[in-house]
Amino acid sequence: MKTPLRVRDVVSPDDDVSDAAPNGVDDVLAETVEKVEQLVPPHDRRHKLISSDGPTEWLIESARRWVSAMLADEGVHGVIEARSRRTKAEIRSRDDGVLSGVYVADILLREWMPGARFTWTSGEGSNIHAGDCILTIEGCRHQILLCERIILNILGRLSGIATNTAHWVSKSQIPLAATRKTGWGALDKAAVAMGGGLTHRIHRADALMLKENDLASTAEDGDVGPTRVRKVLRDIPLDSIGAFVTVEVRSLDEALAAAESWGERMLEENGKNRLNIMLDNMGPELSRDAVLDIKTRGFREYVTIEASGNITFENLEAWQGSKVDVISTSGLHRATSPLDLTCIFEGV
Repeated sequence: MKTPLRVRDVVSPDDDVSDAAPNGVDDVLAETVEKVEQLVPPHDRRHKLISSDGPTEWLIESARRWVSAMLADEGVHGVIEARSRRTKAEIRSRDDGVLSGVYVADILLREWMPGARFTWTSGEGSNIHAGDCILTIEGCRHQILLCERIILNILGRLSGIATNTAHWVSKSQIPLAATRKTGWGALDKAAVAMGGGLTHRIHRADALMLKENDLASTAEDGDVGPTRVRKVLRDIPLDSIGAFVTVEVRSLDEALAAAESWGERMLEENGKNRLNIMLDNMGPELSRDAVLDIKTRGFREYVTIEASGNITFENLEAWQGSKVDVISTSGLHRATSPLDLTCIFEGV
């Protein structure tokens, strides 16, 4: 049995990513200054899911729960015992794309199909092409027939997300992040990471996110708008924010109030935490105004700025001049078409 441990750091659908050499010293200097000035968003939490050694325990346990649920829906509640008749099958791709879900399907093969022999010919995050064989299984005919559709569903969905994410990433100079609107939770976020996107927070305890309902339930009665944002940010205990803290704002006044309140607090407390300000449904132009106003007032170094809401692949180009640090969109993973895969039995 062979399971590749290859995990790509950055992928694209056509695997044509290249670093073009800048033209002249001025271009090199400008590029260097731009990179230094750009704040690194805290949204890359991939290490919580996948390391250089493979999936983390958190991702493995999530995958086991999903595999068990999918098998239960097929009436399978225990290990699938092998029968005498054996056969061989191949999982092949009908599309070009980015492969994801290898570790999930691998759990199904290893833990539910005793006696089966299998070989992965492509690893997690690899670019695959139409006609490629990505997995060969040799085992009990009964086992393979029971599991073929589940394997195809796992690999198809997660590879579809990785491929779609890579397509988005290839069209954006601004980092792109997933949202909490995931169908398969951590598995979807891992697939986004395989496509070159950022995971955002992995779960609620991973990072504090103060969205509209959180602000409404935390603030005192009567506090609304910028006043509510200021008070909540002044009072939250820093030891409870996790990896980072995000506050959702819906107007220029709220964005400025968030940056000012947080910047002043960090100065008073000599704090090092950066606030992530999520601009919700504010559009490219108003988002750019918010970034420039925050910078003008001297609070840019204390915040990262995220744009979210009503961002589609069709309007992604309009966001490239917004000067935000990261764009989050469920378009990376929600309602994404699966990669077209098929299972072919020997002799067919």
